[in-house]
Amino acid sequence: MIKEKYIKNLKEISINILQSNIKSVRKKDITKTGFRVYENGFVGIAGAVGKVDELELEKRAIENLRLEIPYPYEPSTNLVKKVDYRKETLSHEEFVKEVEELLEILKKEFPDFIFSNNIYIKDFETKLINNKGIDLTHIDRVVVASIVIKEKNSVNVFDALSTYIDREYSRDKILNNIRGMLTAYKNKIELPSKGKQPVVFIADDGLTLMKIVEEMNGYKVGTGASLFKDFIGEKKFSDKFTLYQSAEEEELSGVEFFDAEGVVNPDYKYTLIENGRIITPYTDKKTASQFNLPLTGSASAEYDKVPSLAPRNLVVKSSDKTLKELLNGRLGIAVLIASGGDFTQEGVFGTPVQLAFLTDGEKLLGRLPELTISGELYSMFGDDFVGKSQDKLLGQKAIVFNLDVDYI
Repeated sequence: MIKEKYIKNLKEISINILQSNIKSVRKKDITKTGFRVYENGFVGIAGAVGKVDELELEKRAIENLRLEIPYPYEPSTNLVKKVDYRKETLSHEEFVKEVEELLEILKKEFPDFIFSNNIYIKDFETKLINNKGIDLTHIDRVVVASIVIKEKNSVNVFDALSTYIDREYSRDKILNNIRGMLTAYKNKIELPSKGKQPVVFIADDGLTLMKIVEEMNGYKVGTGASLFKDFIGEKKFSDKFTLYQSAEEEELSGVEFFDAEGVVNPDYKYTLIENGRIITPYTDKKTASQFNLPLTGSASAEYDKVPSLAPRNLVVKSSDKTLKELLNGRLGIAVLIASGGDFTQEGVFGTPVQLAFLTDGEKLLGRLPELTISGELYSMFGDDFVGKSQDKLLGQKAIVFNLDVDYI
């Protein structure tokens, strides 16, 4: 019998902001422990929150083998590895004082705006340990400032959003992002032209990648339901487009270097699309076995659930160019808020854009009226794919496409 523990610990301090003032400070310290036992092609699982009696948890997991939950796959073995990617940050007391000072600066510099939502520091530790030589530990920290911005005389629920994600807290970076956005926000301008032109999306915005992520699902490819079912090994996109599953330190934000089945990829990455050629869909052990596909380590699971297939931190490879170099002398439409967009089943893309700015690749120049943007999957990631920047706009890397733009 193989016995395995899957342990997740989360520590968090979250400062909730309302009407430009601190409303509340919340702290969490939660440990969740899952115990798995594997025998005769089945898995038994038991889980608990907080302090646990591991012998009792093991007993319950063994009892749950009678449920005959299939798991005819070999658990991972013989790998010991620990990473700790945390960087120094503020104590909880310093953090509260810092956010108070940050809000005072924002209220003074932008008296016509109201700031809300939250800023938090999250520490997490995940362990996977079994009696077949697996002992994996991932420790990390993320600082997130998700600030909703509303113009005082606006009838909208909110008018802008500033997001900062890093392992370290930086007042200057948060302020500079908001300053750049709101300075441009107050400068209303019109589209220089309609029609096809460079459109800039924040790389972490999943809107433009959602269809590719959906169609690269190993189960969907294996059952023949994916648009890409007949294209594995074929070049369907631009030479400039490479997509990989990443667990590299610089690409991670809340994702472990191992998946829920203990799979660790060489160099912490697995390329799914390389220079436009579709190599493989993402898979867990079940999908890889069922459809004879490469195992990419894409299993996710709650602490007390059977691992299952899910995309894990899919990243577009950066180019060697800055955003300004990618625009190559042109101005781009920087999309900040686009709600309601989607792809059709065939891959036609369209979205309304509630907030967009004109950019020269270095700064935001002015706020545009509400727009519509449209394209088509194979064109977007083919001839119309410009690239992903090596530098950042508003604190995040950006992806550029040539898309059709018009007023709503």
